[in-house]
Amino acid sequence: MFFLLLIAYHIVFWAWKGTTVGGIVCSLRIVKTSGAALQPADAVVRALSGLFSIAALGIGFLWILRDPERQSWHDRIAGTYVVTVPRHWPIP
Repeated sequence: MFFLLLIAYHIVFWAWKGTTVGGIVCSLRIVKTSGAALQPADAVVRALSGLFSIAALGIGFLWILRDPERQSWHDRIAGTYVVTVPRHWPIP
């Protein structure tokens, strides 16, 4: 049950605010590769493909160390970037 709540938490916050509470603290947002805001369908695809990144022994997350665009596998699949924003930017 906790695992499903964790996935739902990420999907809801990514779709609603483009970030999570931890992302707010670290000034991180998730955007589409086009620069547009994340849509609910994009958040679902990113969350489910994140499970694939974890299932592959976490290699999907470590991929950012090798990727020239610093995208993990689930970012590539969902067509997203994790970007740093200035602290004074409002949360949508």
